[in-house]
Amino acid sequence: MSTAGSRPTARPRPTGRDPRRPRTLPDPGPLLGAAVRAVLSLLVPVLLLCIVGWIASVRSTSSLAAVARVGADLWLLAHGADVAIVGGTLGVAPLGVTLLAGLSARRAVRMWLADQAESERPAPFGPALGMFTAAYGLLTLLVALVARSGVGAASPASALLGGCLVGGLGALAALWPLRPATPAAVPAWLAAAWRPAAAAVLGLAAVGSLVVAAALLHGRDDVLALHRALTPGLVGGALLTLAQALLLPTLAVWGVAWTSGTGFAVGTGTSVAPGGTSLDVLPTVPVLGALPAPGATPALAWAAVAAPVLVGALAQVLAARRGRRVEGLLHRCATALVQGALTGAGVALLSALASGALGHGRLGQVGPDALLTGAVVAGEVAAGAVLAVLLGRAWRAWRGAELVIDLPGAAAGAPGTPRKLLGDDRPTP
Repeated sequence: MSTAGSRPTARPRPTGRDPRRPRTLPDPGPLLGAAVRAVLSLLVPVLLLCIVGWIASVRSTSSLAAVARVGADLWLLAHGADVAIVGGTLGVAPLGVTLLAGLSARRAVRMWLADQAESERPAPFGPALGMFTAAYGLLTLLVALVARSGVGAASPASALLGGCLVGGLGALAALWPLRPATPAAVPAWLAAAWRPAAAAVLGLAAVGSLVVAAALLHGRDDVLALHRALTPGLVGGALLTLAQALLLPTLAVWGVAWTSGTGFAVGTGTSVAPGGTSLDVLPTVPVLGALPAPGATPALAWAAVAAPVLVGALAQVLAARRGRRVEGLLHRCATALVQGALTGAGVALLSALASGALGHGRLGQVGPDALLTGAVVAGEVAAGAVLAVLLGRAWRAWRGAELVIDLPGAAAGAPGTPRKLLGDDRPTP
């Protein structure tokens, strides 16, 4: 009841959310903006490079819209999308562009994290990762739908899946410091496998890069001859060199397949492996001049198969020194086996992106067999990791076997207290 001259106090309206409770979900708007920024930061330069090449080509009769669609298809191809062209399909991803796309996604998410920290807003790991991945995948699908034409059309399903994969991995790299703790239900030996597996994938990529560098050095005369035969001109030569540089990570994956012993194909019925090389007519790409000559290879080439084994052993040793030690020989061997399986899965994924078709006919099969290469690499890396575990145990046993003895109470501090001695250690008096 109110008196004259006084007003009743207005009650606050219910808003449906307690203002004192902190928000657990981020605002999707900034994350969508981050995804748009990640897409445009690479798509626009790719389109501009294609337009520059079109301007420099005096013999081109294509329209500007057609050239822009070619640039969009190249960007989509880097995201694992199969692009259907007249009479065939393009399915080999230029992994250099894929790597740049992942770095663009990582940079965009890190900028979003900086904005969240400055505004004191939450940045939960799972919701942020899911929102950005979904937004990036949908934008990739939108580009695929807009760029479709009668000359080239990217598969919408593969564009969506590839966009989620590339964008998700880039966002995961940025959000990794915010990841939640490993659930207690996950065994320690299982949780300890991802570090050596990631190190093994990076090590194999480095080995594949060394193989490509050695091949380019050995076949540099053929590469230069093919480049001159194309007469690309100054601007065209620069663009051709840049395009082949972006293709080098794809060739590095081929190098990983070569060191595994499975090899790769450059056309239907062809094979490039340590056991020998069988080639047909190759596409006019200068970097392919570094491929070995057809015929049998020296028996010493089979020594390259030891590289995945050594990489697996080295990754296991480094992880054991830097990470949390797994107790028990059987558990350490189980970690080594899981390491091999995860490494094989990573190599299989990279091989799937680096293989496919480059048109029709004899170029319908290019690159390594993803499943075969992944399975073989998994076995080789697991063998190297298990060997490292067993040799490490033998080394420690040789340096000093553990002895458990009972010392008198005056020496051990309490009667019957067991004391562990290593090697030549002596009980203190």
